[in-house]
Amino acid sequence: MLAQTDIDRFHRDGFLVLRGFFSGDELRMLQEEATKVEQEGISFQADQVDAGRKKHHSYRQQEDKSFRYFRSEEMWQRHPIFQAVTVNPKLLQSIGQCVGEGFVPANDSFVCKTPHSDVPIHWHQDPPYSNPKSSETLGVPNFDVDIYLQPSTIENGCGWGIPAHHLVGHVDIARFSEEELFNNFGAVPIEMEPGDVLFHCLSAPHGSVGNTTADTRSIFYVHYMARDVAKVSYKDADWILQGKGFVGMATEAVPEMMEHRRSFGWDGIENPDYQISLAPEGIQFNGRPCSPPRHWDTLIQQMSPEEIEQKQNLAFTAAAAIDD
Repeated sequence: MLAQTDIDRFHRDGFLVLRGFFSGDELRMLQEEATKVEQEGISFQADQVDAGRKKHHSYRQQEDKSFRYFRSEEMWQRHPIFQAVTVNPKLLQSIGQCVGEGFVPANDSFVCKTPHSDVPIHWHQDPPYSNPKSSETLGVPNFDVDIYLQPSTIENGCGWGIPAHHLVGHVDIARFSEEELFNNFGAVPIEMEPGDVLFHCLSAPHGSVGNTTADTRSIFYVHYMARDVAKVSYKDADWILQGKGFVGMATEAVPEMMEHRRSFGWDGIENPDYQISLAPEGIQFNGRPCSPPRHWDTLIQQMSPEEIEQKQNLAFTAAAAIDD
């Protein structure tokens, strides 16, 4: 369970690092099956990229016109371990403490920087905040949960984030160079180990350089969201909620994921120690400490118009580190 200081750090920075969250068979199986997906994706990158894309792999074209595999979708459909990990009760408990209301897993992905691939992820905010028209952040926390499968270091292209800029809607990062964004606005490297978990808000500016080492850096991530996030921020997106809708995910998909978890002999939310319930309103953490509903509305109201404008234009430097 998260301490109140962890919850406060998440809301303050827009990022939260949880060290050593996964271990043992759960991490080992996740690594093994993710490696199989990675190997399949790589197998198509030479001259069969279109075939790879049909299997929901993604590729980036390099300057020499070659393609580099870097991402796969629909991990829930590839092996039961990905569903089982998605409903790990300790993870759901921590998410619930940060969201403060009912939520469901909405979609999942696997991102991978293969050895010497040198595929950077340029600085950005995730949808909907990449759109300059998104001038305000929704009052309900909206974040991805990144489960790290290999070490993620500065050398092999770890993620970097600019803390405390996630509550002001769209941030005008496009007018700055990649070098400026890494060096001039308080960006922090987020180095991680296998089994570590990162909560990162979709509105938080983040990016990374390419991997020039012989190592692999890979992450399985899940986007969990509350009903209002799905309804307001992604109402026209056909990739969320697996086509089931919010209630369908809560009443059909999540129970199926929990059944997969039980098939591995692992505990679930039925253990009352986790203080988690499941209803059509979503997965809910019922204990303390926990964020109040729509807590970001309160935090946004506490900022002055001047602070909001400064953050939107990267004229405000946060003093806090992401992992302190």
